[in-house]
Amino acid sequence: MTGMVAEDDPASENLDVYDTKTGWWNPVLGDLEVPDGWEFLASGDAFITRRVKAGGVYWSAWKPRNRRGGHRRRLGLLAPSAAIATARCDAIATAEQRAAARVASTRHRDRVEADYRLEMREAVYRWLAFPPAHADVASQIADGAAAQATVVGSGRVGRTRTLSVEERAAFAARAYLRHHYTDYDDRLDDATGSLGDDIDTDEYREIKRAAHDAVEAFLAVHRHHDATGGSTT
Repeated sequence: MTGMVAEDDPASENLDVYDTKTGWWNPVLGDLEVPDGWEFLASGDAFITRRVKAGGVYWSAWKPRNRRGGHRRRLGLLAPSAAIATARCDAIATAEQRAAARVASTRHRDRVEADYRLEMREAVYRWLAFPPAHADVASQIADGAAAQATVVGSGRVGRTRTLSVEERAAFAARAYLRHHYTDYDDRLDDATGSLGDDIDTDEYREIKRAAHDAVEAFLAVHRHHDATGGSTT
């Protein structure tokens, strides 16, 4: 029993009642009839249960211990139908509010990520410093490098905050060029084979060094031509 019992009005008290073969039963009051306008609310929805309990009077419904002992099992609540209906309406409204909040949060996060990709894209474009003759190539590289480096949860350089945006842009651009404008990936595939064998450390260093040199050569060619395609040196 969860409180003092007013024997003349069980519906005004919070009671523990047990589901027996003959109906609902309370250790003090004995057999009980469910009050008019009340209904059973099964356990399972913690939000609705909390709201009904906060709303006023209710009976806690239990399955009694069996002959072998063990613990009693909570079945739910018996409470005024109006209180249960109100709690269910509150649950729907709260779920809608939470869904709207999640949508708003997702939209905000998407805007933040879009702004950051644009910031990274512009930083890569500035770092490339290609003349107008190679503006299209610079745009393609900036777009690709920013998209590749800023993938959420990727752990790539674009996600680190220990470097400035300019430093992140330089690493992102070089990585993109290495993978898309050199034979770095092809050489790695040849070295590891179809089974993904471990690559020799010295061989890997040679492949990476060659890719680095290829990136530097690519940058040199595209940075040191004027708008007419002629050399500036």
